[in-house]
Amino acid sequence: MAQTVPITQTQYLVIIKGLDFYWETFSGIDDKAQTSKYSDGLGNRTYTLVGPRELADMTLTKAFDPKRDKVLIDWYRTYCAGVKTDETVSVTPVQYCPNPEPIGPALILYGVKPISLKGFEADKKSNNIAMLTLGISADEYSYA
Repeated sequence: MAQTVPITQTQYLVIIKGLDFYWETFSGIDDKAQTSKYSDGLGNRTYTLVGPRELADMTLTKAFDPKRDKVLIDWYRTYCAGVKTDETVSVTPVQYCPNPEPIGPALILYGVKPISLKGFEADKKSNNIAMLTLGISADEYSYA
């Protein structure tokens, strides 16, 4: 029996293909099927009918760079204004020595659409890093 070799959450490289950005956090996927319960009317048991699956919305977060992130903000604003170009997001397990090298299959999200943008929070008494959070939805995913 093969031994399990887990990785840490820091060992992922998260990229929106076509946009040159690396993301610090990814909320992960939540793929859930709709279900209904029914009884056959003869016994003391209910059964589950599994219906269509739904991929929940996700978030990506990164440190905000006012100059470099203009491209990302323009992409978000353009998409919301009607110029719809779906993107692909890859979440790849990597090892850093010193550059990222893939160590397994990647999660690929297809038909990614931006649904929210959060950032530009200001606090003159804080030394916290300014963050940018992008909410996304995806149509489908693969793990290959």
